[in-house]
Amino acid sequence: MAVLVSKEHERRYQAIGSLGISQSEREQADRLDAKLEKRLEKLTNSLTIKNLIPQKKGKGTLLAYLEVGNALRDVTQNESDFPYKAELPLLWQNAKMYIPQELLYKDRGPYREHLWYCYRLGGYPRKLSQKMKWGEWVTIFDSPGINQEPRFDQWFEEKLSLQAKTVPREQIRMFAPCVNKLLCNIDIHALTKAELFNCYEAAWQIASSWHAKKTSDPIYNTKRENVQKSIEGKFALLDKVMDGVISPDDFASEILGFPKEQ
Repeated sequence: MAVLVSKEHERRYQAIGSLGISQSEREQADRLDAKLEKRLEKLTNSLTIKNLIPQKKGKGTLLAYLEVGNALRDVTQNESDFPYKAELPLLWQNAKMYIPQELLYKDRGPYREHLWYCYRLGGYPRKLSQKMKWGEWVTIFDSPGINQEPRFDQWFEEKLSLQAKTVPREQIRMFAPCVNKLLCNIDIHALTKAELFNCYEAAWQIASSWHAKKTSDPIYNTKRENVQKSIEGKFALLDKVMDGVISPDDFASEILGFPKEQ
């Protein structure tokens, strides 16, 4: 399929992996553009009424970005309108024609696209999305072991549903580097869901146990870089974690040097 990516001077269309764009594809892209313009106009009006349009680019709230994500998902949820999710990077170009600049963010490259993060956040139930601040969501989505892996969202939604309170910032700042360290030498897309989820769970148990220990023991001062070095020294155990031979809890204890607090 094709997506309208510019209207300056003339209408310009793009498609992923296509050498040419047919007239029917252009017409489909124009219908998508009209739907997107209408939905984002509704979004802007709603956020204006709620006083959620930020004063500056990059200064929005989680609720504002969640609404952006919901709007983008509304446009793409019908497969007849948007059948190929691979075209999402082109949709961001189309959407930026209509979204207020204050709701956007500076360009950080194709893999750290602000609208992609809003879109992913919009896939979570509203109540769960608010268990972290926007900055923590960015930390999560920035992580190489998570950034282009949609299966993470399935695992993390379930994990958040078990959280009685908001997730502490320090725990997230430990979790993301642990994920990256565990998966840095692995072809993530070749992992089964069970193998991948065991890796995420191991990183979560390391981060949550570390944060609990740090909170309860005033003399405990193990830093993130020390934990990552410990993971490097225990890489030989990772296959057993992925296969379920060693539990994520036990692996976390090996990494941190103490059993998980009950």
